[in-house]
Amino acid sequence: MDINQLIQEYHPMIYKICRVYSDEYDFDDLYQEISINLWKGLKRYEGKSKLSTWAYRVALNTALTYQRNNSKHRNKTPLSESMVPASSSDEAAEKEQRVQRLFDAVRQLEKVDRSVMLLYLEEKKYDEIAEITGLSASNVGVKISRAKKQLRKLLEGQI
Repeated sequence: MDINQLIQEYHPMIYKICRVYSDEYDFDDLYQEISINLWKGLKRYEGKSKLSTWAYRVALNTALTYQRNNSKHRNKTPLSESMVPASSSDEAAEKEQRVQRLFDAVRQLEKVDRSVMLLYLEEKKYDEIAEITGLSASNVGVKISRAKKQLRKLLEGQI
């Protein structure tokens, strides 16, 4: 698989990670950084885990490093409406606002919880999340349960 195919296949995952780990000003930079790291790492990919697991790990590590290195410059405001695709119907716009509020709430979680929830929202299985994050599957379950409770509190009355 070449890098263009890899990025095209994992675009939704990269997009969601960038949406959670960056603001509107850093979004493109983080997306590019993840793409570069995937490209650099693809030569060293040994096939010990699934390609999707490896790609998630690279993307999450890149996002965490990027966030840590840019935290003093990070704007805590939600993504602007310009980052949200235009919608022709009120229902679609309302749904996008709910999704945006969810991502804003996920952004408030601790780093590990944020990573776990992002993978959970990608509908990854507990064992896949465990492999990507380095946690045990039972710990993943506990973190998801706690993060859901925290998200409910953060989103109470908003969605």
